[in-house]
Amino acid sequence: MGLSHSSIYHSSHVRSVTTSGPVIVEPFSEIYPRLDIYDFYGNEKYEPQVDLLIQSYQALYDRPYDDMRSFYQVAGIHGLPYTPYDGVTGGDKELETGRFGGYCHHGDVLFPPWHRPYMLLIESLLVEEAKKIASQYPDNEKEKYVEAAKQLRHPFWDWADIKAIEGVPKIFTSPEIEINTPNGKKNPLKNFTLPVDLSYPLEKGQNPTDKPNYNVPNITYNIYTPAGYPTVRHPNSNYEDQTDLLNSNMSVYVPTVFRPGMYQMFHIGNFLRFSHHGVNSDDTQAGNFFSGHPPPTNPAGMSHFASMETTHDDFHLVWGGPGGHMGYVDLATFDPIFFFHHSNMDRLLARWQGIYPDSWVPKTIEPNGSYTDELYKAIDENTDLTPFRKTKTEFWKSSDVTDIEKLGYTYPEVEKFKGQDPQTIKAYVLDLYKPDPHYGRRFFVKLTIKAGKLDGPYCIRVFIDLPDANAQTEVTSPHFAGLVSMWSSTKNHVHDNTFVYGTVDITAAMERLNIRTQVHDPLHEVNTTTGQLGTLWLFNVEKDINIVPVLLNGEGVSPDEAGVTMIEVFTFDHDNVDPNFLDENSGKEYGSKKF
Repeated sequence: MGLSHSSIYHSSHVRSVTTSGPVIVEPFSEIYPRLDIYDFYGNEKYEPQVDLLIQSYQALYDRPYDDMRSFYQVAGIHGLPYTPYDGVTGGDKELETGRFGGYCHHGDVLFPPWHRPYMLLIESLLVEEAKKIASQYPDNEKEKYVEAAKQLRHPFWDWADIKAIEGVPKIFTSPEIEINTPNGKKNPLKNFTLPVDLSYPLEKGQNPTDKPNYNVPNITYNIYTPAGYPTVRHPNSNYEDQTDLLNSNMSVYVPTVFRPGMYQMFHIGNFLRFSHHGVNSDDTQAGNFFSGHPPPTNPAGMSHFASMETTHDDFHLVWGGPGGHMGYVDLATFDPIFFFHHSNMDRLLARWQGIYPDSWVPKTIEPNGSYTDELYKAIDENTDLTPFRKTKTEFWKSSDVTDIEKLGYTYPEVEKFKGQDPQTIKAYVLDLYKPDPHYGRRFFVKLTIKAGKLDGPYCIRVFIDLPDANAQTEVTSPHFAGLVSMWSSTKNHVHDNTFVYGTVDITAAMERLNIRTQVHDPLHEVNTTTGQLGTLWLFNVEKDINIVPVLLNGEGVSPDEAGVTMIEVFTFDHDNVDPNFLDENSGKEYGSKKF
């Protein structure tokens, strides 16, 4: 039976739910690593854990949808269906226009720590199921599986690993997977079938029930998924995954977007700037509300760098594709890949903490609100991370989750570099995600984007030296340099003073197109009065940087419609960087264009 529209969207119509006491998220008593899916799946050593993980996911799927410990309920914490989880409420959302209806935090400093107990919740539920399943194996295998259940932690997928260029691990795309159990063929990691309606029907032709003539909706917030239909990725007209297209896109976006994003964000040593993408429209100081950038007296500043959240957003849009659930803030968690993605984001946070151990959640405000938090609420490391209970009467806080070992898990690389000098860790990470051989002098396009101009997630593609680039131009073009994702930008959930700064590393595209990247001679090329480059400079920002905003259904819109107010080009030499480069004008601007 489907949910009514009112029960989906309004807290005044709350459906009954089943729970056996409060859901308390407890740390594990022993520490074991979350493993890389590349090492986890296909490795004989971990076969029992793979067997248990697959069955445990299916067990959470099979729980009644109104059970607080079911996959549906846990996934519903993040966004839709905008109903209380475990009885945790925060008043009537209808009183505040623009307040986000899910519990998740995006666009504020709680984005990284909020997802830490969220991952711990589903991980603990999976391990609980794994222990039950392990006890049911025959006596000659039981001991092995009981031990595997104890050591099981949620794997991560490092989608910026160089191996990801080859495509998506088959454990996420195969309809069936062979595991050691009498009924072990169905693969729950490919998708999740909705037990009830999610969102509401759209115009004819834009709903899964309209297949084989399904079209990605011409509105981009939110797609409708009826009960009995699965989550999808890059769906075709028959509402089926286009895995070949997904694999092809990974080969494009890993080198152009994911790896440069990783490389950039590990240069950021301040948690405020690292954690999220929200900034003030006036951008007056580095530490002000929403700020992610230094003051305008520093014309280079943070313009070269992607925050953790920006890089995270890029993956969501690339993975979901047009019409895929991962592309929508309210629906993303219903695709099981979400939790492998966020296990990876948590790993990146843990590695960042090893490099910058003295920076954590500062005091600021929450611009978007949530199911429990009012708009512009003051937040800091002691803000409750609802709805995750630490005890019956207490919620987890950011100050509680700084040390992952105290939560009962770690990551192989965190263990490998434990106790080592932060600069050693940083050097390793930067070498791991080095975008390409031309990683010394790099060129960046910085986009200043007014959030909320468009209703729904979209991306802004950047092409170099291709004036006629449009929404139909393939990203496999050598002129494609990268993109900036506007994942959580909607008219209902952002406010007039919210801007996003995104960057695209265009160096590799310039090299492909034989566009000059050498250091320039200011004596002959720069006017000493105006500071502008002379005619010898062959790269024209006005003409050679081509901005193409694209909606999730593939339609193109103008930069102005997408909220792009300015593009700027900067260079920065990563090999000769001042230790205080975030606060020093150590970059060089090569022109700008306003819209």
